[in-house]
Amino acid sequence: MKISYNWRYTFIGFIFALVGILIIGQMIRLQIALEPEDYLSPKTMGEPEQAASRRGLIVDRNGKLLAGNVTSYRVTVSVLDLKRMAASYKYADIEEINQIFEVAIDVFEIADEETLELLRSSPYPDRDSIPVAQFTTKEKVERFLDHIEIIRQDWPEPNEDNSEGEDDTEPPLVELVDCQPIVGIYCEPRFTRVYPENFLASNVLGFVARSDNRGHLGVESEHDATLRGDDRTVKALWDPYKADQAPYPNHGSSLVLTIDSVLQAEVEDILDSSLAENGSQAGTIIVMDPQTGDIYAMASAPRADVNEYWREEYAHIINNVDNVFNYAIKAYEPGSVSKVLTMAAALDAGVVDPDTVFLDTGSFSIGGITIRNWDGRAWGPQTMIECLEHSLNVCLAWVGSQLGAEQLYTYFQDFGFGQSTGVGLANESPGIVKNYLSSDWHKSELGTNSFGQGIEITPIQMMKAVSAVANGGEMVNPRIVQAVIDHGDYYKAPITSAGYPITQETAQTLTNMLMQSIKGESYKAALVPGYSVAGKTGTGEIFVPGEGYTSNLTNASFIGWGPVDDPHFMIYVWFNKPTSSIWGSLVAAPVFRQVAERVILRLDIPPDNVRLALQEDT
Repeated sequence: MKISYNWRYTFIGFIFALVGILIIGQMIRLQIALEPEDYLSPKTMGEPEQAASRRGLIVDRNGKLLAGNVTSYRVTVSVLDLKRMAASYKYADIEEINQIFEVAIDVFEIADEETLELLRSSPYPDRDSIPVAQFTTKEKVERFLDHIEIIRQDWPEPNEDNSEGEDDTEPPLVELVDCQPIVGIYCEPRFTRVYPENFLASNVLGFVARSDNRGHLGVESEHDATLRGDDRTVKALWDPYKADQAPYPNHGSSLVLTIDSVLQAEVEDILDSSLAENGSQAGTIIVMDPQTGDIYAMASAPRADVNEYWREEYAHIINNVDNVFNYAIKAYEPGSVSKVLTMAAALDAGVVDPDTVFLDTGSFSIGGITIRNWDGRAWGPQTMIECLEHSLNVCLAWVGSQLGAEQLYTYFQDFGFGQSTGVGLANESPGIVKNYLSSDWHKSELGTNSFGQGIEITPIQMMKAVSAVANGGEMVNPRIVQAVIDHGDYYKAPITSAGYPITQETAQTLTNMLMQSIKGESYKAALVPGYSVAGKTGTGEIFVPGEGYTSNLTNASFIGWGPVDDPHFMIYVWFNKPTSSIWGSLVAAPVFRQVAERVILRLDIPPDNVRLALQEDT
């Protein structure tokens, strides 16, 4: 018998076939046809999730970690959720909530009176969350959870007699360290900045504030945009084979500093012991390569443990009133160390030569004031070498007058005075040097500025300027960052020249003069056996409002470099208001030698005779 088919069966069959073809076609499209950018559209992505970025690391020149990140937790307790759970399962009451808070007080060591009062108040307010810890460790979170589990063991289980007829769904219970809720208790993981070496190089690094997660002071502030990543709200792709095309958080780039952490630690130890010995209020020691501008060490005191920057004992440092966070970039009246640059200008301009004789009568009048030497005496006929050796104010004031205002201040500008060096640290002071054409400038300042009074410069500015003398006339820009590492790519910062303020001949002549003068009686404490060094002391008087320069308060300093024929190190030492002696020759010069000896060992610089012999053999 012939069977007749109803047209409806045919239509249904056609629909099923069409649906099957569409499913297969979509599978093929997802596998091979969809363009990568299409996966970023909402139609092809899943639920949004917050992806946290990591701040870039900071390491020293040898890869030692100076600033990194750890995972910390913000832990909160929701009284409202606990009460809801109590209503649903009848196992958590006010007494047990109180136990949870007491555990939190003990484990997280809560001492704030306002927080303690809130956590111990009863009845508790219906609040979504009460923070019990802001930046705590995984270990403390796990300890907190262990105690909560002990409390929970006494809670009656759902579906017992006292819960008959209630929903038998188990309350959510997961590990807090995975940042999931556990019966009204929540944790939020976050990256927190950590400085594993505590005080080491803290004045260079600065810190990241927990309040705004941004860098403050030092490298952290100056390079915040480079170090800081971008958190992103991302969606997981439905297609597991294309998951690597989803947008990941933009992690911050890492920095490689020029600092040698071993040398930094040694220099900080020398600085701290020297401060205790000479009674200075503060100080700095900088070690730089005058040929590259690399800062090997930059010690400043007082210092703070930037892991705990909020502590009251660090307030005067962190608040950074008058740039006290890092004395290496703080401006001050340098005194006699700047005589090096006045003499460099005079030699370069042809005003004097090393054998020019000046008759020192003990005083020199300029612009209506009388300048006298540091000891008040007259030294008689003095060559320019002797003027430097005896650090004669009268002689250098005369040299400045021979140069004239236009030439002297043009050289000062060429040396970088009154300008930031761009070393790579936040809050660097530009210093103060008046314009000789301004209405508030007086001719007497031509004399006082010539020997470092009445101007303000920073130690790092002086290092930059004097590098022209040490480096054959070429001045280099100091730098604290050696390289940037961005997503695996290594970008080395270039060594940059800051120009040629003096000729090579002038640089060599002045270096020889300073080599001779440093062998004098006043400088012997700075000499390094086996190595040729050049340098100059500085004793700058400190102006006191209402008193002028009449006190015994001074800035004692020394700048020197070596070996002079091929300089690998330049060292600047500055002590603020020493009490054991006011003179740079007695306070700062011996410290230069201590630091130089450590630098020579660390950089493995052979003695002059060995090094020169090796050069002859090659």
